[in-house]
Amino acid sequence: MKIANSTPHYINQAYTNPANTAANQNLKSQKTADQVVNETKTDSISFSDRTKDLQKISKAMETDPADRKNYVADIKLKVETGQYTMNAETIAEKMVGSFMNGVA
Repeated sequence: MKIANSTPHYINQAYTNPANTAANQNLKSQKTADQVVNETKTDSISFSDRTKDLQKISKAMETDPADRKNYVADIKLKVETGQYTMNAETIAEKMVGSFMNGVA
């Protein structure tokens, strides 16, 4: 099978047609305008005050204060050595108080 020599001629005409060149330039100018519009658009987000407060609380909870670790380590040592004493009345008052606050 032989391809006719006229086929490349038609293809070349399509690429060199002045009407196509003008259309291509018009497309290029439209792309440039679209690019300018896209460059000026920006996305933004704003959080409510409550959300900001929750973020602060969450961040604070992620970090353990050094004082707390020392306090827990000290109590653990006292419990293990039998030196930790508890006041039963104080514990009972706090338990009853928490129950009363929950019911009311």
